[in-house]
Amino acid sequence: MDVWDIPAQRRAAEVLSGAVTRDDIGHAWAFVGPPDVGQTEVARAFAADANGALGDEVLTGRFLRGAHPAYREFTPVGAFHRKEDVRSLWLDAANQTIKEGRVKVLRIVAADRMNPEAANAFLKALEEPPPGTVWILDLADPAELPDTILSRCRVVTFAAWNAAQLSELAASLDLTGVDAQLAVRAAMGSPTVLRRLADPTALADYRAHREWLVRVRADGPGFALLASRALKDEIGRRVKAIEAEGDAQLEQLTELYGDQPPRPVLKDLEERYKRLARAEQTATVQQALDDVVGWCRDALVVGGGGGADAVRNVDALDALSEQAEAVSAGALLDICDAALHVRESIEVNVRWDLAVEAFILGAHARSLQP
Repeated sequence: MDVWDIPAQRRAAEVLSGAVTRDDIGHAWAFVGPPDVGQTEVARAFAADANGALGDEVLTGRFLRGAHPAYREFTPVGAFHRKEDVRSLWLDAANQTIKEGRVKVLRIVAADRMNPEAANAFLKALEEPPPGTVWILDLADPAELPDTILSRCRVVTFAAWNAAQLSELAASLDLTGVDAQLAVRAAMGSPTVLRRLADPTALADYRAHREWLVRVRADGPGFALLASRALKDEIGRRVKAIEAEGDAQLEQLTELYGDQPPRPVLKDLEERYKRLARAEQTATVQQALDDVVGWCRDALVVGGGGGADAVRNVDALDALSEQAEAVSAGALLDICDAALHVRESIEVNVRWDLAVEAFILGAHARSLQP
């Protein structure tokens, strides 16, 4: 097994594997690119290689599953990474002595979501890096990170998957026909999103989100409450799926380590999935709003004369044409702005259900304007 054979990320894999070969792994890397396009696979392969694990299939498997004491991942809960996270989790992990491995690889997912206090606290760790520790920062938007941090990192660029690569993945996931076309377009270059949409329930949820504007025009303002309730059910399902995945990962630790997995690994895995479950509510609502924005964008394109090659919702050209005729371009743009505003507001403890209901009611009013 070649751990560095990572689809769409050949260049990034070459840079990181080359650094290990030269014994020049540095102390901080910035993975710059769209989220979920291979950063996890590259980071774990790097950790395995840097710790000399590639000759041992069992040891390599622990790294590739993110279940080795020398590798940690930290994800934000809510809008930002907080100063408390940096001090109590990141720096604690950096200063710990590991019993297995020789290099600690600590990956910060969505590192561009550090708030200013967290960034200041983390900068001190970069200025005086603990020996034997390598930081990996995932950055979708490097401009959101202070230059004082970015300048201390080696930058590696990650590319979105192209349509051909996504189509090949869709075929392997048994997606066919119009569902495959829609899922590939909706994935927007992310294999992680495509894998999620391979679930018929997830694809049905996507179609439900994009129909909010059509449904509220047809059914009236009462639809806002129905949409909110459906979204609550979806959040529950997605949280349960994350919890089930976490339980499965915990069971697999027995396969990797025997009856007694190392306590740090066990604790890290438990905390990781708890944080993912807590963050899923906001992620689900934001994804629904993004789907609405994508629908509005497609309606604007179709209204302007664009065809199937130019839209995401390739299976709904007639409905998009009807939407463009029924709702003015100005109203569609206003609805997009409102969706983006709600997307931001729910990151600061605004009740998402009330915000979504208000958004749909506002969209209904805007869509009725001449």
